[in-house]
Order: sequence, then structure tokens, then C-alpha cells
Amino acid sequence: MERKITIEEDYIYQEDYQIRMLRANRIEGFLDISGRGMDGKSYYDYDVSGKVSINTLYERNEIQSCDIKRFLLSVLDILQETEKYLLNIQCILLDPEYIYYENGGFYFCYYPPGKRNLWEDFHRLTEYFVRRADYKDQECVQMVFLLHKETMEENYSLEKVAAKCLREKEEEDSEEERLSDGCDKGEIDWEEEEEEETGGSAIEETDGVWASVKRLLGRRRKPKWGDWDGLYIEEEDL
Repeated sequence: MERKITIEEDYIYQEDYQIRMLRANRIEGFLDISGRGMDGKSYYDYDVSGKVSINTLYERNEIQSCDIKRFLLSVLDILQETEKYLLNIQCILLDPEYIYYENGGFYFCYYPPGKRNLWEDFHRLTEYFVRRADYKDQECVQMVFLLHKETMEENYSLEKVAAKCLREKEEEDSEEERLSDGCDKGEIDWEEEEEEETGGSAIEETDGVWASVKRLLGRRRKPKWGDWDGLYIEEEDL
């Protein structure tokens, strides 16, 4: 079954180089797009067959640290591809409703009429990650906290922020692996015993981190963007 979403605009459709570039090149990470005009309006159709928006995906599921890592790698890749094909990065939609997931990969809508601010939009996306993160996943808590904090700067580099977050996670993973390799059974038993004695200390530490995140969110609350009245979903049998 073919599924697509359509964004409608109230102006006469004119095909530009962006649509032609996207048609001529299957750019990995972008949803297939087609544009058309009818009755003085413009329509942009995206093929989302077999995919689910992250807004729907995380409606019932919490975001894990592995999800954040995959997403950041996808963002870095799509930014490189966008520049490679001389497209405008401000036309990448970063609202959870327009980011799709399939088989471990994330797919983005390239919206030619869009004139967004990519950095502000990505910051708002980190707020969404904060709300939907798994509070029990300490790595996820640390990653979304770092992303949200770093993107509060006015002139931040998205690539550097993503790379920093991924690098710190890799360093933590390497350190944990090194310590694990160097532990004998007695040390492992001691850690388990200490954990039992301390009781809820780990939970209290996590709660402390999230209290800081919530304070940051309160400072930078902004209205949601990206609501198109003309958005609808079509399903057609092949």
C-alpha cells in the first residue's frame, strides 16, 4: 500500500531547480517528493510508505539513547547531502510530525517553499526529546540535556553540537568497557552490594538532572511551528 502526506500552499505552483534536483538524484535521507499545481494552489507530496513519523512513534514509546545517537548521525548525513547537491538547509523540516522512521533510519521532508531557521527549529526539537526521553536511561538523559543546553546559544554550530554529543557518548562507552575489562568478580560484587546499600541514590541523581532540564525549558519556551492547515494523508492501493 502506498502512503503519502501532502502539504498544500495557496499560490500557483512553479517548479524550480530544487524539485528537479531531488527528482534527478535519489538523496539518501530525504523522503521522495513530487510537486504539482491545481486550481491555483501548490501541492507537495511525500512518499511515506512503510514509514512512521517520530511524533507517532514516540507517542507511546520513550526515546532511548540509541535513538538519539542514530538521529544525530542521520542529521549530520542529511546536512552533508543537502550541501553536496546545492540545496537549502533551511528547507529541511525538523518538526516531529515531518520526520519519519524506518528500519533504524530517519527520513526528512525537504520543503522547497520553506524558509525556516534551522537552528531554532533544532533547538525546539531538543525540547521534544527532553519531554519524550526515557528517564530511566541515564545516557539518554545526559545526551538530551547536553543537546538542549548547547543549542540555547544563538550562533551554535549544529554539526559541532551533534559531534560533541556523539563523541562524549563514545568516550563514556569506551571508559565503561575499559573498566569492565579491568574488574574482577570481587569488584563487580562490591558494586552490586554498594548499589543495594545506597538504595534510591541513582534515581535521586536522575531527578536532579531533570529538574535542571525543566528549568532550562521554562526559560526558552517558544510557540510550536509547522502547523499547516492543508496537511492531509492519502492512502492508495497499488
